Amino acid sequence: MRNRLAATLALPLSALALAGCGLFGPTTYGPEERSIKVEAGEEFTLALPASPSTGQDWYLVSPHPDPAVVERTGEHKETEASEPDVEGGGSGERLFDFKAVKPGTTEIKLIHCPYSSSCSTTKDNPEPSPTGSGATPVPTATGKPGTNPEFFVYTVTVR
Repeated sequence: MRNRLAATLALPLSALALAGCGLFGPTTYGPEERSIKVEAGEEFTLALPASPSTGQDWYLVSPHPDPAVVERTGEHKETEASEPDVEGGGSGERLFDFKAVKPGTTEIKLIHCPYSSSCSTTKDNPEPSPTGSGATPVPTATGKPGTNPEFFVYTVTVR
């Protein structure tokens, strides 16, 4: 009887222990982690600070990641409307979801638009691009986005 009880409890307890290791959900990488190594078949998420209610947001831009190496599976927002940020909107995150397809290396390029007026789209160019004179975004080496449009480039190696 004791062995049956131990066997019955072992599987749920093992699953609970593994859940804390991130094995039941995608690994999440923040803005400081720009070099990512994942296994083929693994799902992962890029989580970046955003305040969409004030126009601050992130967009995937060209060149897009090599679809033979990394596949985009979605994107979503998580906001905390109960805690207004310094600009009066809710703080939150923009999350980009991916799946590692097969071994190789590719880049994921995201643009940070700190205000709704800092980036725009046109019929000919539906990807957001900086607006205004001198608004040429550059890759940023810091982990925290600034007050000007800037690119964050992630290098993803699939093993």
